[in-house]
Amino acid sequence: MSTSRLPALLLAAATFAAPGPARAKETPPAPGPSAAELSARLERVSGQVGAAEKELRFVEAQYTERPEQSEDEVRLRRFSDGELQYLMSDWGAASVLFYDLVGDPKFRAHERYPDALFYLADSLYQQKNYIAARIYLRELLSLKDTRRYRDALTRYLEIAGRLNQFTGLDVHIQKARSLSGGQMPPELEYVYAKWLFKRTDLPDKERRERTRAIFQSLASTPGGRFQKQSAYFLGVLSVQEGDYAGAVEHFRPLVSATPEAPELAGLEDLANLSLGRLLYELGRHDEALDHYSRISRQSESFVESLYEIAWVHVKKGDFEKAKNAIDILLLVSPDGALAPDARLLQGNLQLKMRKYEEATSAYEDVISTYKPVRDQVDALLRVNQDPIAYFDNLLANNERTLDVTMLLPPLALKSATTQKEVADAVRMVKDVDTSRQGVDDSRAIAVRILQALDERGLQVFPVLQEGYLRAEAVDSALARAEQLLVQVEADVLHSRLTPEEHTALEGVRQEREALRARFASLPASQEELEARRERLQTQVDELDREAFRLGHELQSMTAISAAVRKWVQDTREQRSATPEEEKAFLDQLRQEEETVTVLLDEVRQLRSRLADERNSATAFVSGEGVIRAKYRETLEREHALLRAAEDRLSGDDAELVRHTHEVRQRSEALRARVELARQVLRAQVERRGKVIRDKVLAEQQLLQGYDQEVASMSGDARNMVGRIAYESFQKVRQQFYDLVLKADVGLVDVAFTRKQDKTTEMQKLSAQQSEELRALEKEFEGVREDAN
Repeated sequence: MSTSRLPALLLAAATFAAPGPARAKETPPAPGPSAAELSARLERVSGQVGAAEKELRFVEAQYTERPEQSEDEVRLRRFSDGELQYLMSDWGAASVLFYDLVGDPKFRAHERYPDALFYLADSLYQQKNYIAARIYLRELLSLKDTRRYRDALTRYLEIAGRLNQFTGLDVHIQKARSLSGGQMPPELEYVYAKWLFKRTDLPDKERRERTRAIFQSLASTPGGRFQKQSAYFLGVLSVQEGDYAGAVEHFRPLVSATPEAPELAGLEDLANLSLGRLLYELGRHDEALDHYSRISRQSESFVESLYEIAWVHVKKGDFEKAKNAIDILLLVSPDGALAPDARLLQGNLQLKMRKYEEATSAYEDVISTYKPVRDQVDALLRVNQDPIAYFDNLLANNERTLDVTMLLPPLALKSATTQKEVADAVRMVKDVDTSRQGVDDSRAIAVRILQALDERGLQVFPVLQEGYLRAEAVDSALARAEQLLVQVEADVLHSRLTPEEHTALEGVRQEREALRARFASLPASQEELEARRERLQTQVDELDREAFRLGHELQSMTAISAAVRKWVQDTREQRSATPEEEKAFLDQLRQEEETVTVLLDEVRQLRSRLADERNSATAFVSGEGVIRAKYRETLEREHALLRAAEDRLSGDDAELVRHTHEVRQRSEALRARVELARQVLRAQVERRGKVIRDKVLAEQQLLQGYDQEVASMSGDARNMVGRIAYESFQKVRQQFYDLVLKADVGLVDVAFTRKQDKTTEMQKLSAQQSEELRALEKEFEGVREDAN
């Protein structure tokens, strides 16, 4: 081979070894974008950087450069939020906010501390948590600040009346009088008088004298707000003393005029009912009927007035009108509490009127209606050898709070719920169970909060998270701007790159393209953030609906298993199964219940996690920062490769690249500000998280004590309710036993009265026959004498 041909062969080999760039020389490249087009693209990139800067300024102004609130400002803001919730009657939210404030030792010296105490106590009062409300009211009454003293004392007296706790209140009353110059406001005087009226720790005579003095003062105030209410109580006091005539004089003015206020309409009905009863006792029956007839059909006392109207007519001997009143009562309230007695009275009236068929039908209707109820209650009380233990076990084994009165037949339920003992006992058990559930929920919430602080960090604080996400979006927008800047530089320098530079640049671009789809999914604006939030929340909601459906099915299984277990206990005497078979069945049922319990717990945990995920649906997609960093790293490598060829430019191309550097410098400065904003936000998260963590840890210590107290009370309360329920059911059974017995006696009375009527009729006929025989004998005496 000649030396003259060597350069040609080397050139051919080089061309074959580097197919891309080398062949590009053989085929001229397509013309690139014009200078004008590149300038326009650069201007658009500059505008995008400007938009990112505007968004970053918003982040800095609203989230990072704004001074953090001081502890006092945070407390005042919490107070304002709590006051707003209180005014909106959201008692639960208000009590939570004010509980946090009242429990803060640093807030005790604040001038709004008495207001917070009152709001907290009143919120608890509205939720019927009287014991807790009483604790905070008592603390409020002990303060030197007296702005809320009257309001607090009013509530305190009401709660004392409900709980029958009367010790130590006279001291507060005297203080209230001294604050008012010796005379309390009428509303406080009225509540105080009602409290005195309910007191059971005073001798009756002293209680009536002290109460009468206050009510008399209020009733004698013309146009006073509590004038008529006080007059009513004066009438009740006269009734308690046996002064019926004096009570009539107190009640009569209350029904003489149309009430000025809607709340007095019920008072008028009560006054008419009271007057009817008093006049009945005084023998003034027509006046009593007049007052009973004034009670409107819409009144709660209407049914009761009909029953008492019937008895007034019975007293007058007008049985037909008495029966008419009972007929109306049974038409208006066929299933009311007075219906059983009304049915009996209906039968008695028909018996009085000698309507034997109707009377018999009425008594038989009572027997057929209430005898099965009596038998069911009997069976319930005989379900085990130890009925009290049965009720205790039923309460103890039931996962949910059980109202023992629901074991009764519907007709007996009204009679049981009217008995104050069982109603109070069941309510007490519910309160204890609510307390236990509250402790369990609080413990679970504390664990979730600590776990969230450890695992979620930024997501625990939605406001800070919003700022951080906006900063991240700015960072993504700057990365997109950098990609456009690199593309402009590549288009400018394309014709100046060596084959080796083209090859290296192409390799980096391929790496970047592999990341492009994932990077493009990162939000770079507020609109994209909102779109992602909505998309993620929709997905979480779909999962939560499915979890709710599964949970409902599992709860249905729990109810079925409880019903099956009760059926096994209630029908043990009627079934022929052996004890071994029953034990095997119950063991299998227990295993199924345990499985359902585990599944329910899993569903609850899942829904709890879904709730957390929904609340933090704007959180970062896993690996966002890594994706953005890798994408930016490839862009920096591309820029470094292009930067090496910039010295080959001149004229307009060099000027264009210079402008890209200016835009990039602005972008880099913004990136530094973005990183600073993120650092500030992370530091705020750390500080706030520490405050919350310390509070939660302190509450966990308190929860341990609460848990022990509730546990010690729970068992005793359940056992007591079992005994009270048993005694109550015995009373219900006795009530229905007496009812059926009276109906049976009524049937006997009907038969006996009919027999008496027949006997009397026969006696009359016999007497009439004897009289006629004597008359005949007298007429034929002369005939016998002549015959003799």
